[in-house]
Amino acid sequence: MATKEAILDAAAGVFLAQGFAAASMDQIRQAAGVSNGSLYHHFPTKAALADALYAHTLRGFHAQMFAAVGPRTSAQNGVKGLIRAYVQWVLAHPGPARLLHDLRAGGALTAGGEWAGTNAEGFDRLAQWIATQVQAGQMRDLPFGVWMALVFAPVMALTRQWVADPAPVVPPKVRAALEHAAWMAVAPMPPL
Repeated sequence: MATKEAILDAAAGVFLAQGFAAASMDQIRQAAGVSNGSLYHHFPTKAALADALYAHTLRGFHAQMFAAVGPRTSAQNGVKGLIRAYVQWVLAHPGPARLLHDLRAGGALTAGGEWAGTNAEGFDRLAQWIATQVQAGQMRDLPFGVWMALVFAPVMALTRQWVADPAPVVPPKVRAALEHAAWMAVAPMPPL
């Protein structure tokens, strides 16, 4: 596993420095300090490497995100906690956050790659938590894609701006506004 981790770490650095399109497998091999055989044994193509790196990075992101919601977490605390965890992860990991955006936006990922299963697992887990909150009357019943857009679109749009700075900062006032806006977007509607 050490070789695979070394290759993923090297790929992250090379992709961030060069961009996916300009990066070469040889640059990644040299940065990882591995042989061609080791590199191609683990990752037969640059696309396979990008998929694996995206999935690896996404797992770390999901771990922090899902710590914010549990079976006893209220809807309001969960939604605000998801936004809080998102912002904290981006600020603590600006390189990996930029990598997630760049690989996805740059068309580096293959349809149905390893990353797709990782994302599906995360979406399923979140959808189950949302369904529980909706059934309890604590959250509006919305299609999952709409819920995701209402809750996460603002922070996702701002991530690109945040990670452009080597030491990003998101003031507490901005964080509070994003958390409140996300909650208000999916909070139960008051009776008319």
